[in-house]
Amino acid sequence: MERSASLTPDELSRTGLGALPVIEPGALRLPLSGWWLRIARGSEGRPALEVHSRAGLIDVSVLSTLSVSPLRGGRHSGRSAATHWSLAWGQLPPDGEIVEASFRGWRRSRCVQAHTVADAFWVAEVGGRFRSVTCSAGTTRTTGRVVKEARFRGRGR
Repeated sequence: MERSASLTPDELSRTGLGALPVIEPGALRLPLSGWWLRIARGSEGRPALEVHSRAGLIDVSVLSTLSVSPLRGGRHSGRSAATHWSLAWGQLPPDGEIVEASFRGWRRSRCVQAHTVADAFWVAEVGGRFRSVTCSAGTTRTTGRVVKEARFRGRGR
């Protein structure tokens, strides 16, 4: 996939994490998990979001207007991690410009407004380990599990 030269994230409105740092042209780093996002070009020049962890490439989402599920995935840090975090990502649905992500655990929840990435995708990251996430955008609402991140077994960023 061809890498995009520009990537302009929006600021979070309620998480207190501020803007995502740009680590190279077309790439952003998530502050709590250390994961990074890259914008590339998929088929027919459509934007694509690559989600990378320390273990490697986790997901690639190419912008689509057919049967869009706004939630692509969710991960959390393991119990032994020094910093506990949870994150979720997906594609903006046609009728939604703002995604609200509600992370839920056994006895607590946290609702945040997600970063919009390249006007087509979103990502939300919060402190703490949560079991599920519900994302709401426009008239669309989807719930999914937040699973433990894959183990790191080599060199990474």
